[in-house]
Amino acid sequence: MKTFIFCLLVFGVSGIGKRTANHPNPGGVSILSVDPAASTINWKAEKTTGTHLGTVMLLSGKLTMHCGRLATGTIMIDMKTLNVTDLSGSDKKKLENNLKGDNFFDTEKFPLARVNIISVNHQSEAARHFITILADVTLHGTTRQIVFTADVTKSTVTDFIAQANIDINRRDFNIATDNIKYDTFINNGIHFHVLLTAVEVKPQITSL
Repeated sequence: MKTFIFCLLVFGVSGIGKRTANHPNPGGVSILSVDPAASTINWKAEKTTGTHLGTVMLLSGKLTMHCGRLATGTIMIDMKTLNVTDLSGSDKKKLENNLKGDNFFDTEKFPLARVNIISVNHQSEAARHFITILADVTLHGTTRQIVFTADVTKSTVTDFIAQANIDINRRDFNIATDNIKYDTFINNGIHFHVLLTAVEVKPQITSL
């Protein structure tokens, strides 16, 4: 009943009985926990001689839902899990060690990356399931603001599933800029494809 009344108040602010694509669906305020096992991050980086592919794992995260729609959130990424998938054997290990080293992501010094969702525009969600997200990304000790579009598969007070293609400029985060060879022959853009799944965490009930 409280969540229903909450959403009636939300609707009432912009006009009683009027509903547009910018207004949330009924459901109140809920906090969802990111499910790392059901979420993935794939990356692609290009250089003059080819392309490398890989993955990195989400560590944790919380999403705040307003009436079943994403409002804000924080997502933590474990940079030490950085993995190369297009190579094998010693070549794979060599590149992984290099990417984790101080020439690139320096994961010993910066083991975590953070995405703070600041605001979400839902204007296109009703027709095309797309939302536009404004977020602060902290990577390699540097924070930059980015805007990206996410394709929402499911969005309720208890579940959220979406995927997004996110491109960043490595120079904005001072990645591979101190080595002339890397800075010259590696493209500036790093591409990420993110699948994010979050669910409601039900309280544990224990017997006395």
